[in-house]
Amino acid sequence: MRNFDHLFDGNLTSIGVDEGFSAYENTQFTRSFMYFAFAAAVAVALDVDDIYVPENGILSRFSSLESGWTTTRTVHPLFVKSLNRVFEELFPDRNIEITNPFLGYTKKDVVNSISNKENILFTRTCPHPRELSQKKDDVGHPYNCGECIPCLIRIIGLVNSKHQIQPDELLLDNNHFLKFNFSTVSAETVAHSEQGRQSSLSVFLLGLNTHLSFAYRIQTSTQKELVSSNPELLDPDIFELYERFSKEVFRTVEFFAAENQTLKDYVIEFLSLEDGELDSLT
Repeated sequence: MRNFDHLFDGNLTSIGVDEGFSAYENTQFTRSFMYFAFAAAVAVALDVDDIYVPENGILSRFSSLESGWTTTRTVHPLFVKSLNRVFEELFPDRNIEITNPFLGYTKKDVVNSISNKENILFTRTCPHPRELSQKKDDVGHPYNCGECIPCLIRIIGLVNSKHQIQPDELLLDNNHFLKFNFSTVSAETVAHSEQGRQSSLSVFLLGLNTHLSFAYRIQTSTQKELVSSNPELLDPDIFELYERFSKEVFRTVEFFAAENQTLKDYVIEFLSLEDGELDSLT
């Protein structure tokens, strides 16, 4: 189980306080509030009521992540519902409402809704542009870092899609699924590594462990067994969403393991651990 202790170690400089004791917030946890506030302002100005936030259900809910991850649940349904209540109070004469049309979709489902493969290759998912190489291929397709959690979900969605996207078309600064030698690490060493930057090899490995463990539990446990740790899964639609996603996780492993045997060996070893050990490693 991960936690936030590394962010609050008693050293104020670690949480963003400059020499003049003027605190600043550098986690971007509140960025979605800013986006929605701007959207509401524009909606009022243009006399429009509907605000759409197109985010897939996996990134919206992030039930697959344990507590302690600093990945922002920017459009979690509970947050969206709370903001809609705020809008009701602020604009009583209007019906301004935020809606996520892709809440029941995995990333694969979203990608499959795009008919033109070329349009997909021009998209960027990675939220860390400062850490990207800013490379583009000869046609102008942008690269993604390939290491952060959103990039991990992107990779899973693309390789499972109907578009038959190949590894070289993923355009990643780092394709660890394909090129990393997993025999150099173990589940234990990954679990005890520092999360560090939001885009790094350690984040990729920790994210892979977490999603492998979650997908394994979805595939091997009953809904009743899962609800104790993930109450959201009591909802049949959410449970079905994560059942589909868990299959996509393992298909992704199969896809890359065909060219990287060390990935296959690592996953087999990881999933051979007893459930109690898995709990301590994610």
